[in-house]
Amino acid sequence: MLKQFPNFYGDNSAFNVPIRGRHVRECLLEPVVSRLVHGSDFPVPVMGHWAWARGAINWESFRRCQHLGNVLERDYQLKRAMGFDPETFTRIFRLLRQKKTGPLGQGMTGGPGNFELIQT
Repeated sequence: MLKQFPNFYGDNSAFNVPIRGRHVRECLLEPVVSRLVHGSDFPVPVMGHWAWARGAINWESFRRCQHLGNVLERDYQLKRAMGFDPETFTRIFRLLRQKKTGPLGQGMTGGPGNFELIQT
């Protein structure tokens, strides 16, 4: 599908759960890795047990991440330890752009929700 649809992207949410976690290694290869954006696992419990058990992260990374109190930071750190590069977490900003005007042409401040998909 990636070859057929150049604007087709996926996300890496829920990679810290048993079923989806088994596909991490495949998703770290081209052409998939360059077409993934970050997807938070929240509110799914973020635990590195499955990533460690499958060999996607080492014991030290597992223990370090498990001690992080912020679940969003834990999710980020676990995915970095799995091998997702930093661009995975920022790529969405290249795919979205801020709207210049509101629905009736008035200026927008660029606050939350003022984004639209870029059609290429």
